[in-house]
Amino acid sequence: MPTIYYSRRSRRAPAFVCESIINRRTPKASWLRLATRKGYRFYGRSPTNRTQVYLRCTSCSEIMSVHSHVLRTAYPECTSCYLKALANEAADAGLELVKPCPDDSHRAIYRAPCGHEISRQRGRIQKIAAGGAAFRCEICLEERYKQVANAQGWALAGAASSGRPGYRSYRHDCGHKQDVSVGNMLTGRFSCNGCSSNWTADPSFIYLDFFELPHGGGQFVKIGMSRRPLSRLLHQFDLAEGVHAEVLAKVPMETGVAALREEKRMHKFLRTHHPAWVVGSVELDWIRVSSEIYRIEALPTIRELFAELTARMAT
Repeated sequence: MPTIYYSRRSRRAPAFVCESIINRRTPKASWLRLATRKGYRFYGRSPTNRTQVYLRCTSCSEIMSVHSHVLRTAYPECTSCYLKALANEAADAGLELVKPCPDDSHRAIYRAPCGHEISRQRGRIQKIAAGGAAFRCEICLEERYKQVANAQGWALAGAASSGRPGYRSYRHDCGHKQDVSVGNMLTGRFSCNGCSSNWTADPSFIYLDFFELPHGGGQFVKIGMSRRPLSRLLHQFDLAEGVHAEVLAKVPMETGVAALREEKRMHKFLRTHHPAWVVGSVELDWIRVSSEIYRIEALPTIRELFAELTARMAT
């Protein structure tokens, strides 16, 4: 019994058809020439449906059922060849073809190496196979978002209520739910609108960062304020490749307002008494800030300012 691959337009799965029911009587010469011109050999006609014809593909020798009008007016694509091409492209992309999408001829269902089944457009799979794009499983990605949220004291609640790309809806331990960008959830640089007023009232830090540029490009220091100095250093500054960076010191402050006030006091002192230590914005192509950077010669004086602040906070 031959396997009959129905035309992709019919969305029907391959089926086994008894050889004896296919009308194999010699058709008109015009049908034979037409099938040959379209890349097939005429195989037979349906005994129950005069508009249904069977064609044998000259490339793979599989049999396909199409409407006679399709054969006359178009170049029908061999479904067997199509499925084989999908499977080969999926294998080249590191995936396994499950089945074509029943309601979209441009998409198919694939099984990822993680075991999840995902839907992708054929063009996307071809791009991944050619090395022009990377594969990403949405199910695994959402699981990572969930783990990151749990580490920050939040729970992933689902898609963002605003529908904004790059955002998800999260529920805080206090029960409040809000939309947060996945980047901010990763770094923790946001506040709960339910149990925290804002950064001005939250505890914060005055920090001292150290930077060393590669290839003898120089050493610099920075004074700033942040609720999470290390997170700001790693995720906010967008440092150039090869720049070494570390947090040298940080002083806890009761509120963001207090931290901002002390930060401005230190900057004012350094700009007034040691203007030569201030690094101009034209030299800051290695970091995504335009001010508050000082030359390494300022480090001893800044350490004295931090020591004085620490002593003052302890009293």
